Amino acid sequence: MDERLSFHEPKVVNGVCVVEPPDDVFELGVKEWSNALVGYFVGKRIPFKVVKEHLEKKWKKWGGVSVITGDNITFLFKFDNSAARDLVLSNGPWEVWGAYLALRQWEEGMSLSKDSFSSILVWVKFYNVPAELWTKPALSYVANALGVPLCIDAATTSGNCLSFSRVCILR
Repeated sequence: MDERLSFHEPKVVNGVCVVEPPDDVFELGVKEWSNALVGYFVGKRIPFKVVKEHLEKKWKKWGGVSVITGDNITFLFKFDNSAARDLVLSNGPWEVWGAYLALRQWEEGMSLSKDSFSSILVWVKFYNVPAELWTKPALSYVANALGVPLCIDAATTSGNCLSFSRVCILR
């Protein structure tokens, strides 16, 4: 593998070195990370090795994933394809050692720190939902009490199990 870098004459403005790579360099980087998720564990620090072993095992059925540590609090999950990334996002919630994993899709220019999470997706189980409220519009109203309702899971949609409903909300 060729690890050599190329030299580009730096631009100096008022005595300060300014880095201005061309658009194609940015586009290459965006393509490289476009199938990545950024996450952190709510309320608990989980060792990198444990996160890597648990989640690679859980997610490998959808494709390859690389687990990368960010700042010892955040993790990057780099997937082989967008389908695997989307399946992980839509099949949560995910937990390791009893700690909930907050996930969001990587975006160009985002900070890789926990502070970049101004909101998170949360799967919520609602118990004792009356049968007359077991509709998408009614569950939307119920979920509004906790956040912005986004979707319900397949079991809730089918209505085959009325012991609880599962709703994904933006919090």
